[in-house]
Amino acid sequence: MTNPAIDNYADHIDRLQWLLLVVVAAALMVYGFAMKKRALRAFASPNLIGFLAPHSSWGRQYFKAALIIAALIAIVVALIGPRWGEYFEPVQRRQLDIMICLDVSRSMLAEDAGMSRLDRAKDDINQLLDRLAGATIGLVTFAGKSEPACPLTDDYEFCRIALAEVGIHSAPVGGTNLGDAIAAARKSFGGEKNRNRVILLMTDGEDHGGTATDEAANALEEGITVYAIGIGNENQGAPVPVMQRGRRAFLQYNDQQLRSKMDPVRLKAIARAGGGEYHPSGQVTATQRTLEWIYTERIAPLQQETESERHVARRHVRFHWFATMALALLMVETLIGERRGG
Repeated sequence: MTNPAIDNYADHIDRLQWLLLVVVAAALMVYGFAMKKRALRAFASPNLIGFLAPHSSWGRQYFKAALIIAALIAIVVALIGPRWGEYFEPVQRRQLDIMICLDVSRSMLAEDAGMSRLDRAKDDINQLLDRLAGATIGLVTFAGKSEPACPLTDDYEFCRIALAEVGIHSAPVGGTNLGDAIAAARKSFGGEKNRNRVILLMTDGEDHGGTATDEAANALEEGITVYAIGIGNENQGAPVPVMQRGRRAFLQYNDQQLRSKMDPVRLKAIARAGGGEYHPSGQVTATQRTLEWIYTERIAPLQQETESERHVARRHVRFHWFATMALALLMVETLIGERRGG
């Protein structure tokens, strides 16, 4: 997979919208000059103004304003992250693809994992991204239906940004369908089968679909290993928070507060059918959480480099040129006075 930013000439082309603020700033400056001239004309005639302020220079004021506008444009260009000048970087090809299925159903808001289950899962995934080296990773979110959140990529920062946007709004249908999530992850791998492929299912185990074990078995037949990570408390469980009339409350049924429990039995069955393992989320060693441990001890050994290198086209980062230009323009602006000889 290639980095989406490398395919373009800017890292953050969406930040071009900041140029609208530059246009607004320029318009305000023009308006300010117009109001200033109108006020002076109301105060005195042009000849008298020249007599009272002989050293005042409109040209210098215009020039200082132009320098500020130019500096703002340079800052926006720097924020865009321009790139040009192609070079080729040798990169070892890896033979490992990881697809994470992240449960975003309402029960993942239950707070029995030291924080909400969803926040715990996202934190564990961020820890995993710090550990990855070379493998491609993708993300599927699911509740009653699955949605791709990040395609397979080796751009971990891109994946991290996509993960940050994930919430219970990330799946269009309520409920929980684990089988649909595994099926969506299988499709996300594409047709290439000469790579090691792993699905990491992160959920509290609630399921309204009933096809999860069958889908895990289908994945195993395609050479895809399924690991299940249970998030939440399997004994006490926790109430599910909801917002009602702008206030925090808890989900109820027949006037009874519901408690959601993590279901290890179902997750063990899914992992067994998928040829993987089940582990509850939590601290398994002094330095590693469950997801990191699974990667280090089970998945990373599958990761193999090919004998040959591939060369990936990169472009040199040039934002510092424009940042330096903006600083220089602002320094020049401060050194120029508004009066002749200033």
